[in-house]
Amino acid sequence: MEFLKRQCRLRKLIRICGVLEFDIYDDNVKACIIAVLMCEDVDDNNLEVRLMATYKHQQTIFILALENTREFQYILNLLNFEINNPHYNNQM
Repeated sequence: MEFLKRQCRLRKLIRICGVLEFDIYDDNVKACIIAVLMCEDVDDNNLEVRLMATYKHQQTIFILALENTREFQYILNLLNFEINNPHYNNQM
């Protein structure tokens, strides 16, 4: 996501926190904001709904955010390689 779009979405999320009366200085709230921001497939019109859902059910959104990271993709590729490796199958 380009910088200006990310910045705009971040500002929207901060405003939404004000409307929802979330404590913007709370580390848990900050993590929820970041997780929603990282999920690029969340439409801007659904940011409020997604932020509320993230705050209530954090494990789901964190998995979605994690999947968008390079590190997750790298480890997933390693895991798939290991699982599909004939040597691994012989060990089972």
